[in-house]
Amino acid sequence: MDETEVMEVDNLQCDVCGELKFQEREGYYYCIECGTKKEQLRAVEINADDTFNDTKNHTTVRTIKQPKANSEENEITSWEFYNYVLRAFMEELLNIGAKPELKLMTLQVWAAYMGRMEVAFCHSNVMGLPKLNVRSLPRDARIIYNHKQAKRKRERLDKSNNVQNDERSKWRKWRKTKRKLDATSCSKNDAPSESTAGLSIRLQWSWRARKTLKRHMPLKHLDKHSMDCTGSMRCHGLPPKAKNLVYFDRNMFHLNINKLFVVLAIALNMIGDDLQLTDLLRLIDEEHLTSRYILNYLPEDVALRGKTLIKELQFGHQKDKCSYDFLRRQVGYMSRFIDLTGFQTPDLTALTQRYVMELSLPPAVADYVCRLMDVHPPEFKHLWDPWTYPRYEARVMAYIVYAMKLLFGLDDIKEKKISESAAQVNECLEKIRLTRPDEKAPGTLFVFGEWMRFVELRKVLVSHYNQSFAQRFGVATHLERQLDDILIKERKQEEHDKNFNQVEMTPAVRQSENMRHTFENLLKEKYGEGSAEMTAKDHIEFQASLTPGLSYFNRLLLHASRAEGEDMSVKIPDFMRVVHSERQLDPFITKTKELSEYLAKDDVKLCVEELSCQENYQKVGIFQYCQKPDQTRSEFRANCDIKGNEWIEELRKKEKRPIFKFRQPSAKYGAQYQLKMEERAVRRQNMEANNPFWKIQQTPNYRLKLNDKEISLDDLSSLQAFDEAHMEPLSVPLDMPRRLLNSRSSLTDSEMIEPKEEDEEGEEQMERQLLYVSNFDIWLLHGHMNKLPQTYQRELRTLFPCSFRWLLETCAATIGVSWSTLYEQLLVLEVVFHHGIENWSKHKDHLRLKYNNTNKDINMMTKIYRDMW
Repeated sequence: MDETEVMEVDNLQCDVCGELKFQEREGYYYCIECGTKKEQLRAVEINADDTFNDTKNHTTVRTIKQPKANSEENEITSWEFYNYVLRAFMEELLNIGAKPELKLMTLQVWAAYMGRMEVAFCHSNVMGLPKLNVRSLPRDARIIYNHKQAKRKRERLDKSNNVQNDERSKWRKWRKTKRKLDATSCSKNDAPSESTAGLSIRLQWSWRARKTLKRHMPLKHLDKHSMDCTGSMRCHGLPPKAKNLVYFDRNMFHLNINKLFVVLAIALNMIGDDLQLTDLLRLIDEEHLTSRYILNYLPEDVALRGKTLIKELQFGHQKDKCSYDFLRRQVGYMSRFIDLTGFQTPDLTALTQRYVMELSLPPAVADYVCRLMDVHPPEFKHLWDPWTYPRYEARVMAYIVYAMKLLFGLDDIKEKKISESAAQVNECLEKIRLTRPDEKAPGTLFVFGEWMRFVELRKVLVSHYNQSFAQRFGVATHLERQLDDILIKERKQEEHDKNFNQVEMTPAVRQSENMRHTFENLLKEKYGEGSAEMTAKDHIEFQASLTPGLSYFNRLLLHASRAEGEDMSVKIPDFMRVVHSERQLDPFITKTKELSEYLAKDDVKLCVEELSCQENYQKVGIFQYCQKPDQTRSEFRANCDIKGNEWIEELRKKEKRPIFKFRQPSAKYGAQYQLKMEERAVRRQNMEANNPFWKIQQTPNYRLKLNDKEISLDDLSSLQAFDEAHMEPLSVPLDMPRRLLNSRSSLTDSEMIEPKEEDEEGEEQMERQLLYVSNFDIWLLHGHMNKLPQTYQRELRTLFPCSFRWLLETCAATIGVSWSTLYEQLLVLEVVFHHGIENWSKHKDHLRLKYNNTNKDINMMTKIYRDMW
């Protein structure tokens, strides 16, 4: 071939200028435009002797394509790939509002995980190469150790034995070997050959991987597999199947997208950030942290081959959506694997205020919860092992539910009466404000019924524009809204993929494009707009927030107030614009002085009456899951002569044992054990009294001079020292209470105080306004929630009052946990407060825990939940 001859090679072009024509010089091809040498092509001369031809002095030139020398320079391992993704997720959290310390802490946790995997940051690794684990990918072994996995070919049976002796088959085999030798001679001298590079380095396994693989094969045989770079040994599969591994190893050694979420969750906890585990799950569900646009996180040269990379990483088998229980369990596994010292308790006060703001409750609820925490601070003890992630968010939300239960009863009758009376007081306040607009009036009372309606409708309104919000609260949305949400996400992902993957215009792809173009034209002709315009017309984008319910609803109100809000598919009623967080709760906790004085100026007397709980819920109940006893194997003989009617009657006569039951606590300890419990209680009290290092100072005894007599405050009852209208301390204590309440029946007629006639005449002239409040006597439904199946959880749910059931499920969905998880944390509070404290009325400087309860059911349950405190 002449050196100046110009030729074209199929499917090849210049890497610099894109020219398709080349010139052959000394066996190599050069671009005619820029002169760049094409390393992938080589001209080889083939003589007639090489082809077994009889023609002499005949040579031909054949062009051989060589593999790219630098094809593996930009390849990355799975660990490097997840490094880029973890960094991108961390940047997303920093943009949302996480603390700057998250960057360093994430690096430390990730380095600890890589060190335990012996991939990096490992001092015992002499060669400095990452070691493989039992869940390693073939891609990592090929990139690091040049270890290739041979493809298994099907063995084909020859139809005749003459084919093996065919001269043409030998000829083809010889030419194939000749081309391989020519290709080897064309490679660079300093670059090692494929076979030499593969045999020079053997596979290295981590010590945990060698321990696991030792169960399947001897270590000497494992070394043979490590030296087998071509994958010719087919006696064992490397790595072993997932079903042959322990659950802990199967999860820890499998590096996937969920491991990145676990690392971020641990880092957020260690720096004490406001973002909690449930907030991270919500960001994942809302696709603020998603693998949908994973190629944006990679370098440009690596992302261009992203389709092959994702396929080799087995990324299609992974799911970036996970549940709360799964992620919490994985956080515990990771902390045990990297030997984490302990979890950091977040700022419970700030977390309480955020949840109260999210629920649009008055700030007084947060103050009430904080006071409950100060009385007996939660310790978040580890019931099973020190690596179990505590349920911080569920415990804080349980405090809020407990406070609402104390304030409103939540027994379907008590909160209804309180809400009706509070609404009447608000109407009276509104009338007085109209008559006296210049005078400062007290705030409007919080109405529980109106707040329930507000929160329930807020779920529906926000769910109409946010599909993940609807799924979390279980709100059914229209099918058209779901399809629009799917189309928008698919369109964004398609635009993202086209930026990195060059789509070949095959006949199938061209047909799909034509169908899409035809469908878009039909939509524009019929409705005047395409699918993109139709989906984006009534679509609202929400930014990430720590209070999604509050922020998203305010976004809807802002959108409705603008000009484009007239085309909204939903209409926001006027009562949804009421800010319930600005209403007051003071009258419900016996602070009615300001309200009563304001109403008294308009000749309205405020009468406060306490309501008790229903009689059906006054007693403490125990729900229990009864496990079936193990059925011993016994001989069973069938009665073949029995008739159908007789068999049905015998089945009806059998008494079926209930699996789930609700009963009253009736089990008692024996007399001898009760005596021991009383002796231990007396011994503990004596030890506390005689302890010289624990000096408990008693409260000073204040004495007042009344009617030339000194009276001790400790001898006065609370009703004598406080005013009945607003429960404010009196300047001079009364001799006897003016409001007798429940103690009226215990007093004699001589002890009763008769009111003066002048007071009765003045009260008759004033209008009476009744306000119901709770007497903090709540119903209790206790039991053991541990390992309660889903079927019996639904049966337990039917025992709750409707209002409490709604509040429990709403608060649980707000933080993204199940209602059973939240109710278990509520049981921890109720059992400890109501059964685990010795005596609330006598405590002054310290709380005394109660260990001498003679009721066996209550005592055993108290021990279990006290360990979870």
